[in-house]
Amino acid sequence: MAFEWDSGKAAANLKKHGVSFEEAATAFRDPLSATGR
Repeated sequence: MAFEWDSGKAAANLKKHGVSFEEAATAFRDPLSATGR
């Protein structure tokens, strides 16, 4: 899965939440993640 994001929004997200988009995107590649199906 490929992700794209706005660099300004990515910087704001990192400042606000302390989590980069790069790090957050790893949740989609986690084989142990749970889904609500």
